Amino acid sequence: MSKKKEVSVKYEFHKWKKKLLYIDIILSVVVVISLGVFKPDLVVIAAFFLIIPYLLLTQRKALLYHLIVAFFIALLWMLIAKNEYSYNSGFITIAGFSLYPLFSWTLGLFGLYFIYSHYEHKLKKQKFIQKLGLFILFYWPLLIIAESVAYHIFNIKNIAAAAYSGLPFCDCIHAPLWMQISYFSLGIIFFLACYKLGLENPHFRAV
Repeated sequence: MSKKKEVSVKYEFHKWKKKLLYIDIILSVVVVISLGVFKPDLVVIAAFFLIIPYLLLTQRKALLYHLIVAFFIALLWMLIAKNEYSYNSGFITIAGFSLYPLFSWTLGLFGLYFIYSHYEHKLKKQKFIQKLGLFILFYWPLLIIAESVAYHIFNIKNIAAAAYSGLPFCDCIHAPLWMQISYFSLGIIFFLACYKLGLENPHFRAV
């Protein structure tokens, strides 16, 4: 009777190994700081297009598919909620779409997966529910932090939703209840979409 060959799972960066994680963190911090220095809509648009050569340069082409999924989910969200966005700054709009929330949601969803992908290997069990739990563990706190920083520090305010109360513990995400629920759900939808499409985590592979 033949024994099943066990597959050991190994966490592996390519040749730069963990230095790549530090570069990712530094560049992410630079993007966030830039929101307070330059026009935020130009920052997120530029960051979106600069991510593409960066991923190719660092041999992580597989992550481009996650970026595409993030963009289409953000686009779908904007089709649903575009009338709920109007900012206190003159952000670029095309065909009624404000480009700031479109690209900031794209970068936010992708960035969260980017962070998660570096830590997936720490899970003792590689089951979907554990992976989703880890993703949510990153997603919800970082969503609140990002919204708080944008609102209170960078003064990026959605005046279309100014009449609504924000979350009581952070005074952020001023929006109707259905939008607040959607904010906490979009990341989960994104993660499910990536999972169902079988997208690869380039930082983690079975050997």
